[in-house]
Amino acid sequence: MKEIRHKTIIVILIVTICGLVIMRLCMGEYARFYYNRGLADFRKGDFDKAISDYSRAIQLNPVHFLAYDARGIVYVEKKLFDEAIRDYTETIKLKPNFADAYYNRGQAYLWKGDFEKAIIDYNQTIQLNPVHYLAYYSRGMAYSGKEFFNEAIRDYTETIKLEPNFADAYYNRGFAYFRKGDFDKSISDCTAAIQFNPGNADVYQGRGRSYFEKGDFDEAIRDYTKVIQLKPNYVDGYYYRGLTYFKKGDFDKAIIDYNQAIQLNPEDSDAYQGRGWSHYQKGDWNPAIDDFKNAIRLNPKNSLACNNYAWLLATCSKISIRNGGSAVELALKACELTEWKNWNYIDTLGAAYAEFGDFANAIKYQTQAMSMEGASKEEYDEAQQRLTLYNQGKPYHEGEVKVKR
Repeated sequence: MKEIRHKTIIVILIVTICGLVIMRLCMGEYARFYYNRGLADFRKGDFDKAISDYSRAIQLNPVHFLAYDARGIVYVEKKLFDEAIRDYTETIKLKPNFADAYYNRGQAYLWKGDFEKAIIDYNQTIQLNPVHYLAYYSRGMAYSGKEFFNEAIRDYTETIKLEPNFADAYYNRGFAYFRKGDFDKSISDCTAAIQFNPGNADVYQGRGRSYFEKGDFDEAIRDYTKVIQLKPNYVDGYYYRGLTYFKKGDFDKAIIDYNQAIQLNPEDSDAYQGRGWSHYQKGDWNPAIDDFKNAIRLNPKNSLACNNYAWLLATCSKISIRNGGSAVELALKACELTEWKNWNYIDTLGAAYAEFGDFANAIKYQTQAMSMEGASKEEYDEAQQRLTLYNQGKPYHEGEVKVKR
């Protein structure tokens, strides 16, 4: 009898173990089913269903590290970066040598603007996979976010070594060179990016800005025109081409482009400012005033609009336009917005006080402006002429249209 009971217990144990194994296998199969369905949901763009399926897969198989990683990717698409970071962290706990989990978490940190943590994760990715070109590329973006442009350039260069046809790496390295003031190298990289991806309007925009900074306005206009061809509703294409026409002295074409920018975005304070300054150069005072007022209404911190409006009110050749008190108020605001670091705005304040009849302050601020760096020799000589007038108790008025930057 005891022997029968003993055999019965053994049979029960075997059946139980087999049942558990079968149940485990079934749960694993179900987990794979939900994981694969989640992948299909993601490819279809149905992110909520994908999250639901990945969550079910994790519930059935709590160590399914790929489900955590995949769910994190979906959270990033939904801009739920904290949730994504939690999932990638869980992935790393389950699979510490999974390079892509570190990379993906770095991407989430990058999107959050936490560049330090992003760099740490990209470092780990590269340590685990030294040929992970996207990790070098993304680390370059994080370094650019921190304005460490030399480090960014090194990473973009390594990216290009690993993936020579990667257009975005050339473009972003070009941007880093632009921020360093190396416009020739920026143009070279943007040109390379265009060869690999000729339909990217942003690259033409970037190259156009480098040409602009070099004073090669015709080339800049060609690039901005290409931007507009590729993206006809892109406000910045019109704005920067308008600015370039302004620099060339073609104020009518500048106004046409600013008109288009404003039509596309009626809230664009800078476009109103640019159009106002173009009207000023043509001697069209009232349209200029209207535009400066709109620029400041849309953005009360638009220091350039405040400065240029103040200059018009202080120095206009037409007496009915001039208003010394308002000019002082606007010029003071421009100086305060720029923390008194812009010599040109302080120069405007001197002219405003002179128009107001306060020559002591006019001399004070004109002298301060002339003691600062940034003015060309021609601008300094003109400032000296104004200081001479203030010392004589005379305000400065534009006898003819002059460009004041």
